[in-house]
Amino acid sequence: MIAPKHVKRKAQIAKILAKHGFGFIVEKVGLGRFVPFHWGILGHPKREHRYSAPEHLRMAFEELGPTFIKLGQILSTRPDLIPTEYIEEFAKLQDRIPPCPTEKIVKVVEEELGAPLKELFAEFEREPLASASIGQVHRARLKDGTRVVVKVQKPGVELQIRQDLEILEELVKRLSAHWEAAEHIDLEGLFEEFSYVLRNELDYEREGRNAETFRKNFLKDDYVHIPRVFWEYSTSKVLTLEELEGSKFTDVQSIRKLGYDPKEVARKGADMYMNMFFRDGFFHGGPHPGNFFLLRDGRIGLVDFGMVGVLDDVMRINLVQLLYGITKNDMSLVMDALYDLGIRGDPKRESMLRKEFEVLFSYYFLKPLGEIKLSRVVNEIFRLTYRYRITLPSDLFLLLKTIGMAEGLLMNLDPEFRMISVIKPYVSRSRRVFASPRFIARQAERNALLLSKMLIQSPEKLKKFTSMLEAGKLEFSVKYEGEKRLVSDLRKDINRLTLSILTLAFILSMALVVSSYKPEFFRVEFFLILVGFVALIFFGGLMFKVFREGT
Repeated sequence: MIAPKHVKRKAQIAKILAKHGFGFIVEKVGLGRFVPFHWGILGHPKREHRYSAPEHLRMAFEELGPTFIKLGQILSTRPDLIPTEYIEEFAKLQDRIPPCPTEKIVKVVEEELGAPLKELFAEFEREPLASASIGQVHRARLKDGTRVVVKVQKPGVELQIRQDLEILEELVKRLSAHWEAAEHIDLEGLFEEFSYVLRNELDYEREGRNAETFRKNFLKDDYVHIPRVFWEYSTSKVLTLEELEGSKFTDVQSIRKLGYDPKEVARKGADMYMNMFFRDGFFHGGPHPGNFFLLRDGRIGLVDFGMVGVLDDVMRINLVQLLYGITKNDMSLVMDALYDLGIRGDPKRESMLRKEFEVLFSYYFLKPLGEIKLSRVVNEIFRLTYRYRITLPSDLFLLLKTIGMAEGLLMNLDPEFRMISVIKPYVSRSRRVFASPRFIARQAERNALLLSKMLIQSPEKLKKFTSMLEAGKLEFSVKYEGEKRLVSDLRKDINRLTLSILTLAFILSMALVVSSYKPEFFRVEFFLILVGFVALIFFGGLMFKVFREGT
């Protein structure tokens, strides 16, 4: 049960959804031209042209606060779940977050670090460098002169997000219990992923640890620089990092003024991501233009380590197989890798899905390798998964999204750049690593440990199994996929039988009443007509249901 303290928030959510949801429904049913929300009624901002249904939903998310803003931001990256027009609209949530007053931010910093701001920093800029749904970033300078950036969680955000997640959890459970489509899209699983991501983003210490992992992974690579974390000025709500000064990857002219070739920078950026995927199995999941810089000394600098992906050995092998299959025009390798990665649909439509993928990759196989855009391939995969209602595993989705976005980011530097052109040597190297005696021996040692554990536990588990079997305590659970239809058919049959019994009971009871009392004012002919008319209505309704629903 949701605690009474959430009632106020639930009422607030209902009010905002009613305000914008009404506009959303009106637009969906095609009546938007008759209700001028753009004139400012119900508090909508005034403008000349009408609001679309995605705009109504986006405005509702903005007004509902950080939890729903984050939900919209995450949905804007999931073309496997929602239509394109909603993705485009929700993407506007990325840069429409108003900053929190500096006085409140300073209070959070002082409470978290346990000292007045003047004792902590020699300088702290009051104007934020950036503002997001959960926190905002301010430039500062330490007492020793080091330039830093301080990421601060907005006050009250954590409490509101936790309340909203409890409310959303209750809603998801109700939808899953009463809405059949919720089972097909795994609504509860999607909510758990969203909740996991959001709770992690509330923990800035985790982001700091991610930064240190990247710093360790690229310690021997002189072309990448990961900012240092100042742990003495960091907590779960405050993160202080070394400030990086340079040109964003989107500012090609500025990169040229620094004396560097944008094409060479694009190649270095690709090498950086290839090492993340194939060497480290730990990658930056947010390749947005604002997160990548070219520093004055020519190194690539990264920021924002809240979203990261992890690839285990099996997933890396499947990724290598997929990309190797694309480079070698081998459809069997490609399809096998896609299925093992988790792209599987309804078994009834599996053959059609396979044909769709075969047509898609056959088109790319006809192109020269240097002309294949992986970002386009990824978008086509997302299009097919949306069409066939396939919900991608979160780790696979993040991987594919990152590959596509990384290529798009690097194409800002070099329009002719193609990620596939730099992948081949890394795929070849990874194939050799995965086939090496050292790797095989490591996997064999690991599997031997698991096997020995299974052998040790097997006698005890077998004894327990036979004991439960002998005692009659062993229970089996069988899931029948047609259960809902069976229950529905049974309910219809019971309703028909009930209606038939009621019709017969009505006729018999009226006949008994007339035969027992025989009132003088009551004519038998009138009774027969009345009963016949009522019975005809009942019978007609029953037959209509039978013919409409089938036997």
